[in-house]
Amino acid sequence: MTMNDSSGHVRLSSTGSTRAASATAMSTSNPWIFDTKKRNRMLKRYRTQVASATSTICATLAVTPLENLKTRMQTHNFRNLKECAKYIWRTEGFRGYTAGFLPPLMSVTFVRVVSFSTYQTVKYRISDEFERVTGVNPLVYYNQTGSNPSFSTITTFTVAGMCAGLAASPFACPFELAKNVVQTSVLMSYRSQASPDAVRDPRVRSLPRLGTIQAFKEIISRHGFRGLYTGYHLHAIRDTIGTGLYFGIYETVKQLIAKEMGKPAQTPFGPPMVAGALCGTIPWLVTYSLDTRKTRAQSILLGRTKEIGEASIAVSRSSMYKGLSVSLMRTSFQNMILFSLFEYTKTQINNLET
Repeated sequence: MTMNDSSGHVRLSSTGSTRAASATAMSTSNPWIFDTKKRNRMLKRYRTQVASATSTICATLAVTPLENLKTRMQTHNFRNLKECAKYIWRTEGFRGYTAGFLPPLMSVTFVRVVSFSTYQTVKYRISDEFERVTGVNPLVYYNQTGSNPSFSTITTFTVAGMCAGLAASPFACPFELAKNVVQTSVLMSYRSQASPDAVRDPRVRSLPRLGTIQAFKEIISRHGFRGLYTGYHLHAIRDTIGTGLYFGIYETVKQLIAKEMGKPAQTPFGPPMVAGALCGTIPWLVTYSLDTRKTRAQSILLGRTKEIGEASIAVSRSSMYKGLSVSLMRTSFQNMILFSLFEYTKTQINNLET
């Protein structure tokens, strides 16, 4: 309602005038927020970033308990998953299953946006290069209903994924290190957990948990800023190989399932759910030993010198594949949620009117 229209019916108070002026100022300073078409164009321009951030937050929160189980299985000598779950409940309570969720929620969201954005950019550049050399654009071919995987499509997705993993690893490493330290801080601060009677010791449950900010401060205090990149070489190798397989398998499996269903590869549900589950599990099988070595190196970072030596010897004698079952459960479930929501969100944004 304009001032002229309202003057004949309702008298605006000074407060109302102020609010109207504020609204006008806001619409002038942030026109895209109030202009539907401009907002939709903005969303379409950054649809990859919006879709990846939204889907990552939901998927990360959903698998936090499984992530905690995986980290403890990798770093301590539990016989099986059931024993680990019981131990966490008896010594740490419910907080043991949600510990360290903030670092991955912040970091994984940011890292996933970097990873997906890099993947999209590199994917199109590789595809253009293939078209220049062979005359066939792999992405155009891929998007045709009923198309089969080819050397050019698999190479495009895998190499783009490897570049994405390598580009994101410098951002991911410090936060993943902090997450591992937070999740294992109670066990590392009370070494009697190796005793059969540890679960009945009331002191364990009352031990203060190391916070995320405190973990960063302790690491920097003891080891300097370089300490934030403990195990980085393992992290970078894991993410480069793993992310290459991750995207290569996802796009290829999605293409095959879409062909069998007679639907386009961009279908938001069905193909992405199955492809998401597989693209998470297969790379983990390949890179899990690297992840275990990295996690162990990071989790003992804040122990006393003697404890670090003892822990290093103990974990070196145990299997590099401890916690694999829960890790596969976690990554399958997480990527089913992640890619289904990612494809759905992108589809909804693409359908917005501009």
